[in-house]
Amino acid sequence: MKDYYEVLGVSKNASDDEIKKAFRKLAHQHHPDKQGGDEKKFKEINEAHQVLSDKQKRAAYDRFGHAAFQQGGGAGQGGFNRQGGNPFGGFAGGDFSGIHFDFGGGDFGDAGDIFENFFGGGGQRQRQTARGSDVQVLLEIPITEAFTGIRRDISFRTIIACTHCDGHGYDVAAGTKTCSRCGGSGVIRKQQQTFFGIIEQAHECDACFGTGKEPNKVCVECKGAGRVMGTKTIVLDIKPGIYHGQVVKMAGQGEAGLRGKGSGDLYIKITLASEKGVILDGTTIRMRKDVPLADVLRGRKIAFTNVDGKRVEVDLSERSNFSEPVIVRGQGAFGGGIGFGMQKRGDLVIDLNIVRPKKMSGKVKKLADELADELEREQ
Repeated sequence: MKDYYEVLGVSKNASDDEIKKAFRKLAHQHHPDKQGGDEKKFKEINEAHQVLSDKQKRAAYDRFGHAAFQQGGGAGQGGFNRQGGNPFGGFAGGDFSGIHFDFGGGDFGDAGDIFENFFGGGGQRQRQTARGSDVQVLLEIPITEAFTGIRRDISFRTIIACTHCDGHGYDVAAGTKTCSRCGGSGVIRKQQQTFFGIIEQAHECDACFGTGKEPNKVCVECKGAGRVMGTKTIVLDIKPGIYHGQVVKMAGQGEAGLRGKGSGDLYIKITLASEKGVILDGTTIRMRKDVPLADVLRGRKIAFTNVDGKRVEVDLSERSNFSEPVIVRGQGAFGGGIGFGMQKRGDLVIDLNIVRPKKMSGKVKKLADELADELEREQ
């Protein structure tokens, strides 16, 4: 059997996030519903992810390899021999979720976790996997739209409900019949030998997804999954007050679930992009403003429009050092807060650039020399 880390292409000390990213990339590449997909490879990827994404399973795999999930695997080798009656011998690749194993020290973990696993924890896990995965989309918008709000159509590739069968996974007109696997109960029951004795586990039937019915005619497009790879388009409508790094959650707009099960959520991460003449640094907006030399000499008030559309005035008569920027408090970009438009804003920083005339007549040059001499005498 292939090493699970090699299957996902990650190192043995990979973080949970790295494992998740590797799985999503490979699953998207080899999904059997996608053209050129590889069902066998997809199953290998899914199996590796199920083990490495679960802390307890991963710990068992790191210690015992594939033997941890085989008949009697791992547990009998670390403090329980078969003659003594290994209480974990009946797992045979079963669900280790919710149970912490420390074979060397004899730590049986939290009894509450064990009861959760044997009396419903496993079934809950199966129901969760039928739900579609969450999807994250990165969206870059101009900084001006943080103040005007945005309404935009966003399209992205993901797993969507099959339009051929409306996400059912089968021909509704052809009807259904009693599930041959669970006998119509929607539940599969298994007896397990534990250190408490023989305990019966109840899992949601993975053949009928707990409905107790199986289709007479499986959908030819989605092969019974009720979902296929496709393009999804949603309308994003956000009021003014967007901030850099904001994450917008759209419930139920992620991957479609199996056979009509709940969809995952869509998370849209907003990135504000600097525009020409405007630089964004956190919540600080920095702009450069050209100031005619004549305005400086006369000490005029200059005005311009900020990116939020509001008028900003600077009194040049109050300034003696034009190398220092003008700082307007509370006129920068939005920061995180309790609601759109209610967040505290950063500052607006204006760099003044004094511009002399491109051409100067003889009269202007003479006056400039006289002014320069006068200014030098007063300094």
